[in-house]
Amino acid sequence: MKNGSHMSGIRCGRRGFTLIEVVTMVMVLAIAVPPTLEILMSNSASRANVINTARATMLASNVLEGVLADVSSSDASLGFDALADVNTYLNTPTSGFYNRMTPGTQSYTSLGMSYTVSISRLVSANGIESLDIDENVFRTVTVQVSYPSADGAAYTLPVSLMVSTI
Repeated sequence: MKNGSHMSGIRCGRRGFTLIEVVTMVMVLAIAVPPTLEILMSNSASRANVINTARATMLASNVLEGVLADVSSSDASLGFDALADVNTYLNTPTSGFYNRMTPGTQSYTSLGMSYTVSISRLVSANGIESLDIDENVFRTVTVQVSYPSADGAAYTLPVSLMVSTI
């Protein structure tokens, strides 16, 4: 037999698809692709949120490490006693905590993150102000990081630490 001849009604050397095969393939794709894309986009947003949460955690850790360094500093303007005047400690131009932290936090704030620091009054070891003033030797430092989610909502991550004089 020669190449390209017909055997029992089956066409040899066939090229291309029939119209029914093309229509079937288009229908299958039309049904399968949209849900698949939605799953992929949802997973992508979830991964972005996990990354942003990790970044927010690193920012909070960076800020708390700065406070710990200040508390243990021998500099006369720092140390544990500097935390007593929260506004001066945080906001003094050029030497306040926020200004000193700018180089270390700029890469996070450029991503839309922001943070605030709050410092409590003197408290006891359980985090509550005691009637016995000799027990009140700690301050609770809380860093609250606000950051965007992948869908545009805002998340907040508070991280606290108790500090005392060394």
